[in-house]
Amino acid sequence: MSNRIDRTRFNTKAPKGSGTMVLIFRGILVSLLVALVCILFLSVISLVTENTYVDYYIQYIMVGVTMISIFIGSVYATQQAASKGLLIGVLIGIIYVLISVLLGMEMSHESVSVFVLANKFVAGIAAGILGGLVGVNL
Repeated sequence: MSNRIDRTRFNTKAPKGSGTMVLIFRGILVSLLVALVCILFLSVISLVTENTYVDYYIQYIMVGVTMISIFIGSVYATQQAASKGLLIGVLIGIIYVLISVLLGMEMSHESVSVFVLANKFVAGIAAGILGGLVGVNL
């Protein structure tokens, strides 16, 4: 008698049964935690050093932090799901941008132009898609 071992191609794991919404929520939490850690690191650097480059380029640095955090959150969620990379990545990008815009509007009491909002959504969706594709293929 032969013992048959059930294996999938390249010994990949079978997709887990977690719901998509739970994975999206986890991905958003990971994204927010990454952004929070980066913001705290930047604020410590800004307070400790006399370097004016950080203050001068903070707007561009924060765009990079946003893109990196959406990317990491999408990679995490889609790696757990092992499927639906585009859908999960897009939703994480959209929800993260909505949360950040709403928090920014609440803190600064200023409105956001349609062009700036559309630019943030396109960038967030692009980072989410890229993270989703990378996460599924890891």
